[in-house]
Amino acid sequence: MSQEDYMKKRVTIYQVARESGYSLATVSRVINNKDNVTEETKRKVLETIERLGYKPSAIAQGLAKSFTTNVGIVIPSAMYSYVANMLSGMTDIAKIYGYRTTLFVTSPIQEQASEVVERVISSNVDGVVIFDDQLTEADIAKLASYQVPVAVIGRDLTGENVASIPLKYEETLRETIRMHFERGQEKVVFLKMTDGNGALMNSLVDVAKNECEKIGKGDLFEVLDIQDSYTKTYQQFLDIFKNRNNFGFYISPRDSIACGVLNAARDSNINVPEEVQIISIIGTKYSQIVRPSLTIFDVDMYEVGSIAMRMLTKLLSKSLQTRVYPFYSSIIERNSTRKAK
Repeated sequence: MSQEDYMKKRVTIYQVARESGYSLATVSRVINNKDNVTEETKRKVLETIERLGYKPSAIAQGLAKSFTTNVGIVIPSAMYSYVANMLSGMTDIAKIYGYRTTLFVTSPIQEQASEVVERVISSNVDGVVIFDDQLTEADIAKLASYQVPVAVIGRDLTGENVASIPLKYEETLRETIRMHFERGQEKVVFLKMTDGNGALMNSLVDVAKNECEKIGKGDLFEVLDIQDSYTKTYQQFLDIFKNRNNFGFYISPRDSIACGVLNAARDSNINVPEEVQIISIIGTKYSQIVRPSLTIFDVDMYEVGSIAMRMLTKLLSKSLQTRVYPFYSSIIERNSTRKAK
């Protein structure tokens, strides 16, 4: 049998519990030869183990020794403030359940990000929470095919071993574009990262473009390629603003990138928000610290992380009723955009 065939047929302690009809704790006591199990219960559990070909892992054998589940967490980088907030929500809930966590950090390049799937599979984690926009639906389906329960953030996916938390920015973005054109006629410029824009941001580029066309302003919509770097974005916009033109309404994927635009405008003696307006799709505490403060689309990332981990615990126990739990954004208007007159 190949290594891939072996991994796909990997049987977990959760399957043994489900097939035998006993609780996870009871199966754990049988595996660890505890005395407080009846002979009949022990016989049925051992028959199930034999029938399924279950091989207890070190984690499963540690259940009776105060260890429980080991879950993986896949993120692009904990250096991003919003990812760190989400990670805190996940780990706080994991601690409450007594779970151990293994962190997998991926690359902004899709081909390299997909390699993390192999690492997750070979690590034998019991379940995984994924927040990585570079992983494809095929990557996620591959994980699920190995009987690894998956909670995915930022996608609308379901399956036997899959639950998801879609992040719903679409309607807030449409509303923002409509409000913008009601207040003025400047062009709308969507900043698109060339080194890791991801599925979510790519879809929002299309949403913005389609909304501008819908209201007859398609000629005032542009996409501007940028790099995922505050410093490089700042320098790029110093050049853009050098001749005091290219004013408009800029939509940034994150507030750190938006700050690069904002500071370049201020250092070019361009007034924000009278001449240039800036909005960030993903906002963190930095959006309130910078001056002028940034208008953002708000989603509580800590709560997103905590809900994702709770959903995974229910997937593991086969008790999850609702497989999709969307989070809807709301706009927080601050001083980087003009208010209605």
